[in-house]
Amino acid sequence: MASASHLVDKEEICVLLNTSRPRFWRLRKEPGFPEPVKRSGAREYWSRTAILRWAAMAGRRLATRVPFLYWPEPVNPAPYVGARVIDGHTILSWDAEFGRLSFIYPPLMGAWQSLNELADVASDADAIVVLRPDWRVFEGPNVDALDIAIPHGPYHVLWEDIARVIGMPAPYWPINMRDPQEMLRWRPGSQTVCAQAQHELNVGPLFQLAAAYSDDHRTSRTLRELAHVIVHRACVEASRNLEHWDDYKRHVTRDVVFAAKPLRMPDPHEDSLPQDIREFGWTEVLQRTDTLAEQCISIARQWDGGEGFPFSGIVHLGADNGTSIIRAEWVSKLIYAPRNARYRVLGSRLEGRTLQDPSTGLPVLELPDKTIIAAVAKRLPTVSPLHSIVLDGSVWIRTEDGQLFLAPAQWDGGATWGYSGTGPTILAHLLDRLLDDISTPAPSTEVLGSHTAPGLNALTETDWSHGTVITRQQLEEARNARTTSRRRAHSTTVRSE
Repeated sequence: MASASHLVDKEEICVLLNTSRPRFWRLRKEPGFPEPVKRSGAREYWSRTAILRWAAMAGRRLATRVPFLYWPEPVNPAPYVGARVIDGHTILSWDAEFGRLSFIYPPLMGAWQSLNELADVASDADAIVVLRPDWRVFEGPNVDALDIAIPHGPYHVLWEDIARVIGMPAPYWPINMRDPQEMLRWRPGSQTVCAQAQHELNVGPLFQLAAAYSDDHRTSRTLRELAHVIVHRACVEASRNLEHWDDYKRHVTRDVVFAAKPLRMPDPHEDSLPQDIREFGWTEVLQRTDTLAEQCISIARQWDGGEGFPFSGIVHLGADNGTSIIRAEWVSKLIYAPRNARYRVLGSRLEGRTLQDPSTGLPVLELPDKTIIAAVAKRLPTVSPLHSIVLDGSVWIRTEDGQLFLAPAQWDGGATWGYSGTGPTILAHLLDRLLDDISTPAPSTEVLGSHTAPGLNALTETDWSHGTVITRQQLEEARNARTTSRRRAHSTTVRSE
């Protein structure tokens, strides 16, 4: 028996079929009209599904009032009207038995639109089905439907529902294979197209700038490697997308035809470039002044945060309020530098003074409000041993020869202090390394979970006030301490007067 939430009485049937009460009594006398499934006193209740399925088979007048889900299977396949692209949405349409059905593939990028909004995109459709980005186990990619003229609201449908209504398997393009031009060329019966998968990141600028160098130049090799890595990832994602159909609960070819499959690409990770070649290649790109270089830098930042750059991330130093002697000392040594592509890393088209840290050669941008945005080194370019650290807004490193540096960092995480978490853990590992070798690369998040001195962990998790200076001797004492207690180090505080 149908659940109570799926039962309807005669008044609800009239609303459901948009008909009058006298018309309902005439319909009830027609052959095949469903029998009530429940009675309560004088009231009778019918299965909502049974009523809709009957109405779908009872003739065009009633069939056009029921949701697409209940439309009958045509005697012959529904005529395919064709495809079009509107506002980035690819719309494929069929003239089914009781109206036009439009299947909408939203663009890969962009905000999700509601079905009511998409109904305006396919304004000539009687019903729309829209592919969603998520997946249902055993049912394939999620698909929702909306009947334009019927106030039922959006509802979930199955691929077998789509195939039944159009009288043929529904076409499916895997992720990264939804090229609108290829989709426009598709026709029922077309063979599966084998094509290169396209990532949402456009790799064109990478190949274009690589062409400005000889094939064996380190910059060309660096740019082409990143392009190949991105394209290969798109291919892998498309292949996995198709493999998900292996769990489909029915024989997939009954309901779906794969309109495209990815061209197999060699794995670029099997012959990766050494890190020093990558850093040289990106250094060359970062020094360029053309917009093509800026586009390549933007692609690399979106892909992996610029992991191959000769520096890691960036640090923001708030507007100067005159209280930080350390900040003032470091800023006083910055020198002017002409604007080039590397400033793209600090901020897309931000206005400000383009500067450079002479100790590292890295870019610094000073905004009109005196906020400082600076690139951070992966390792310190010095052999002078660690003298002390200063915790003042950021983590600063002082060496024995008096040089002052922002603490080095990797692209996936920087050093902080004052709580139990990732930043203080990375700082503890960094200090452990710098005490032994000042020029060692900064640790990445791969160190999380690995052992370091409990005393250094306790020190970095302490909420030191800004301006705190911790000497090398105090750091070594913390590293050698056997206790994990958060005993405060004997430190001096440097502040402006």
